[in-house]
Amino acid sequence: MKEFDPANANMLARAAFDSFMVEQRLVSSTVPSLDTVIFGRRYRTPIMMPAFSHLPVYGEGRENGMIEYARAAGALGALNWVGMGENDSFRNIMAVGTDTVRIVKPYADMAKIESQLKCAEESGAVAVGIDIDHSFSSAGGFDLVVGEDMTCLSEETLKRLAGLTSLPFVIKGVLSVRDAEACVRAGVKGIVVSHHSGRLPYAVPPIYMLPAIKKAVGDALEIFVDCSVDRGADAFKALALGANAVSVGRAMWPSLQKEGQAGLEAYVNKMNDELRMMMAFTGSETVTDIEATMLWHAGDLPQPIR
Repeated sequence: MKEFDPANANMLARAAFDSFMVEQRLVSSTVPSLDTVIFGRRYRTPIMMPAFSHLPVYGEGRENGMIEYARAAGALGALNWVGMGENDSFRNIMAVGTDTVRIVKPYADMAKIESQLKCAEESGAVAVGIDIDHSFSSAGGFDLVVGEDMTCLSEETLKRLAGLTSLPFVIKGVLSVRDAEACVRAGVKGIVVSHHSGRLPYAVPPIYMLPAIKKAVGDALEIFVDCSVDRGADAFKALALGANAVSVGRAMWPSLQKEGQAGLEAYVNKMNDELRMMMAFTGSETVTDIEATMLWHAGDLPQPIR
């Protein structure tokens, strides 16, 4: 077992999910439905594919990972997300026919951002947005990603970019009330509460930020969360604390690498089953019935009698 490192934001995120306990509410409960509405469209689950980038071909005769997990999302009735990539690659993913959100990197080349936003809309994307948490490198300067210079975008720039498209505009990498409120002012329609798999040491676990962000923005934004959403129970806890939907991330890689689309479908279906079980045991007939009062934080639990 890996030794716990308090600077490791991924370890903190995992520990944060595990710090919430769930109370049982069985009287008058029933078999629940996972149906979820995101940006006005209905999906069979609130568990979405992540905004991954540049996934390779994992074996002879296999399609690249981006295509495989887009196909898996379609089969699951889930919303697909796509990260960094050129327009031709994005069009190939869209040809699969799965509802997809495109997240564009914060390129220093503003014309490239605008081109990718336009391509997303013309290709039939459900929504489009910017990944603000890839602005800086580990040395504190602007990042260089796959040979591309990144930058940090101002609130005014985000507002201008959001105005370039008729699609819902999403900001990925929000980890504070301050940035969430800036997104509202910029006309953003959705945010992903995330620390991008621990780019910032000691980063607050996204699930800990959810209640404060939800309280601050209310229903002005659709709120999504990722980072260490590995189980259906994690999805349940995130939904209880204010998320509209969640993305499974790196935990899916082994299934995708080994078995491709079928393996990923099996992994997410296992998460769906656990989420459905958690809902049944808490009297949550729909995902919107899941609420924060069902959770107990470890720090709130009474001490055992000695």
